[in-house]
Amino acid sequence: MPEARIASVHDLADGEMMTATVGDTEVLVSRVDGRFYACGARCTHYGAPLANGALHGRFVVCPWHQAEFDVTTGALATPPALDGLSRYHARVEGDAVFVRVPEGAETTPEGATYRESEGETPAFVCQACEERTPTFAIVGGGAAGQAAAEALRQAGFGGRLVLVTKEDAAPYDRTMLSKGYLSGDAGSDALPLRDDAFFDAYEIEVLRGRTVTRLDASEKTIYFEGAEPLRYDKALVATGGTPRTLGVPGADADGVFTLRTAADADRIAERAEGAERAVVIGSGFIGMEAAASLTKRGLAVTVVSTSQVPFENVLGEEVGGLFQQIHEENGVTFCLGSGVEAIEQTDAGFAVRTEDGQTAEGDLVVVGIGVVPATDFLEGVTLGDDGGVIADAHLAAGSDLWVAGDIAQFPNPQTGERVRIEHWQLAQQHGRIAARNMAGQAVRYESIPFFWSGQFGTNVRYLGHAEGWDAVHIDGDLGEKRFIAYYLKDSQVLAAAGVGRDREMTALRGLILAGETPTADEVREGVDLLARLEHQNAAYDLETVDA
Repeated sequence: MPEARIASVHDLADGEMMTATVGDTEVLVSRVDGRFYACGARCTHYGAPLANGALHGRFVVCPWHQAEFDVTTGALATPPALDGLSRYHARVEGDAVFVRVPEGAETTPEGATYRESEGETPAFVCQACEERTPTFAIVGGGAAGQAAAEALRQAGFGGRLVLVTKEDAAPYDRTMLSKGYLSGDAGSDALPLRDDAFFDAYEIEVLRGRTVTRLDASEKTIYFEGAEPLRYDKALVATGGTPRTLGVPGADADGVFTLRTAADADRIAERAEGAERAVVIGSGFIGMEAAASLTKRGLAVTVVSTSQVPFENVLGEEVGGLFQQIHEENGVTFCLGSGVEAIEQTDAGFAVRTEDGQTAEGDLVVVGIGVVPATDFLEGVTLGDDGGVIADAHLAAGSDLWVAGDIAQFPNPQTGERVRIEHWQLAQQHGRIAARNMAGQAVRYESIPFFWSGQFGTNVRYLGHAEGWDAVHIDGDLGEKRFIAYYLKDSQVLAAAGVGRDREMTALRGLILAGETPTADEVREGVDLLARLEHQNAAYDLETVDA
């Protein structure tokens, strides 16, 4: 079992970490409240070097997608990672710090583009039920459903656990569809979140290809198309969204696509083979990512949108304008500021005509104009104006019924306002929290919404939630693609979008969670996020927090 001296005790202060090599294994060494800990050095999601992130308290935050791990145990605290980190033995002798790793330990390869986890999958800790075996049902096989199923078993639920999905596949990484999967960089083997053997080992029944026609909360019964109903004792609904469609002539033509499922992406990719041009309708994240992916496939792409700039309602004019420029530099053209009047079939393919007289031509059309909550089958719950399900901070929507992900309208812990947020990581967080409440724990959603996007090599990380703002303060240089854009309202920081500033974004997450969010004035004056987090870490008391 290899052991190596990796540092002096004076090399790391409280709240600091470093990467060392023991044998052939990369190790992350952290100092928390005077003690040294060692664990895997790379995130189990996509292999990001965790030392490039930030440590807040005992949690290290991944710089790419903000998964969190407890460095004292290696345990996963926040998705999108699925597994925890390998934990290694650290000891102090004199003023030297030694780390020992088991024989055969390996590290995640540099630059991995798919999950190649060397971490520890949380154990199935099922506890026997004393009186009877209840049935817990999860409706929806996306991020929230998969996370909930795992979390229920890890929380000790020992009854029958049924995961229902209308797709023919088990849960998979939907974030890849408009990115690496559509571009051709990733194959279908990169999509599944877990293999069938995992669901067998966790005793999770996955009912594929099941269309739910009705869920009656008062009867605690789920009705299916062409199958017997399922009675449940507790249920989670996490059905996500249904793509919006255009109510214009020609919108239902063969060759006009929406992108929500792997089957959708396959159909678009098949149509793109041999095609030369594509029109993408919508300049949000699905539309812009699809435009980048189709461009990478060699197509000339035109983006049509009602917005004046891409991402206008989410990132604002300046940041949205930067991404428009990046796309234009890679050959994408834009028809902005007008809605679609009709999609006409021509001898050459399609002509998308806008209300102000512009025309965009393509061999195929991809419509990416958002989703609506998939909730029309629910009975006995309260829906909001947008079709989302009203839930409390525990994600409960009724007696023995919880909701998660895109359909959940829940209290934002930062502002107290009721919100519905369509983010992948948040859906996973929701699933884990709802599961713990189903298992009898009392857990509130108290985290921070986060999403990411990558287009033509430029990655943006977005933290928080802002449906409107008074001002956007840019800290950094848009032209150099290295900045944090702060979205400010009533002297508060509601959200931030970072490009090229991943470590500071992870530090900001830690500050928000600790109740130390910078004020608008501090942001304008130039707050040092890393220094502020370092100061907070220096005062961290592990025993007090654990107590």
